[in-house]
Amino acid sequence: MTKNQSYQEWLEIVTAYLNKQTNLQELNEKGDLRTQEILGYVQEQSPFYRDHLRTNTGSLSAFKALDGVAFTTKSDLRSANTSICSVPFDEIAMYYETTGTTGKPTPCPRARIDVETSGAYVQNAVKEVYQSTFGTMRALTAIMGPSELYSFGDTYGEVCRNLGIPFVRLWPESPRVGLEKAAQLITDLGVRSLICSPAVALALARFYKSIGIDPQQTSVGQILVLGELCTPEMLSNISKIWDAHCTHGLYGSQEVHAVATGCPEGNLHLSETNYIAEILPNNSTDSDVGELCLTMLVPGAKPLIRFRTGDLAYLYPPGYCKCGSQSRCIRIFGRVDEVMTIGGRQMFPASIESAILKAVDRVLGYQVNVKVAKDGTDELEIAMVSQIGDQSIDEIEKQIADDFGVPVRLLLSNQLDPQTETGAYISWKHARVRDCRLTL
Repeated sequence: MTKNQSYQEWLEIVTAYLNKQTNLQELNEKGDLRTQEILGYVQEQSPFYRDHLRTNTGSLSAFKALDGVAFTTKSDLRSANTSICSVPFDEIAMYYETTGTTGKPTPCPRARIDVETSGAYVQNAVKEVYQSTFGTMRALTAIMGPSELYSFGDTYGEVCRNLGIPFVRLWPESPRVGLEKAAQLITDLGVRSLICSPAVALALARFYKSIGIDPQQTSVGQILVLGELCTPEMLSNISKIWDAHCTHGLYGSQEVHAVATGCPEGNLHLSETNYIAEILPNNSTDSDVGELCLTMLVPGAKPLIRFRTGDLAYLYPPGYCKCGSQSRCIRIFGRVDEVMTIGGRQMFPASIESAILKAVDRVLGYQVNVKVAKDGTDELEIAMVSQIGDQSIDEIEKQIADDFGVPVRLLLSNQLDPQTETGAYISWKHARVRDCRLTL
């Protein structure tokens, strides 16, 4: 099969699935065949996998074709560098890199087939969400994320062009923009939709408040969030702050592209044609949440086999969401290495955020410091930017303490420390929880 034939075949597979001409059961029936095809592809094309899949073994898998196949880790990506790629760089469509927040940046080239098969899911999701919120694609949109060596701006810029959505690039960390300029243009242009991280949505809201403008009075009616952990409680929190519909844009990474995309109901749906998803048991918890392990099925520039993402996830059975998508929902609970023991209990990063946002309405920012009390037990110090209204600090502290099982001290503030305030701008991640016990 030629590259052009493979490209056309994959476009037809994705298009047929998104148009519901094929269903999830039919995809699953061909899962082993597709998996065998991609294993053969990387063994032939990738110097790294040629050796890795021959000399290493992995654990059992629920998928026959992957049973015993070796895992790929982030450490493998760093050490393999370009040898993991399956096409030479003069045949790719574009080149990106990881941000390097969890180690050395790694190359993430994308072939045309990668761009189209991944982008099709993003475009389909954006169309559904805009139609649900506005009833039209004619809603001026601010794309608020990095572009250099990062796919965010290209992905959403292309989707907006394809759908006829007018847009402006307003990355606040750009030296030509910044929060003040971004807020000014949102107001002056009448921007109706934001595509950004949760941290950027909160930072913008704080800026508007600081200049005496209620974010609810702006033209913004919709916010698509991505780029960092975002719980259902955070979606609701941002929605209340802005009086706008808030849902997920996508979940993915530079390495594995758009793994899942959002819907009007606030859920993330797996890009079913493009991945085999496994949930690996996590020894630190006794729940059904485990590490997400992905096998990329599209024969592109850098397909990864049994890639351990480092993210904790749960896959819902088909039919969980009422939006009409036939793809399964996936929920992300944070990083595996960010699970904390607090008061003797294992806590996911998502559980920490959920407990805080359930206790307080309209939180413009928060930071949690896990500390050791004088008696040697755990305690939480929570700095928060919020107007708590009729709620008392004592009531809020008690509610959060009941969830964590440890004492809580709440500190209301007008701003958080610079690292927390700018974390998402600098690294595209946003670490809101700090374990101060590790520094003792």
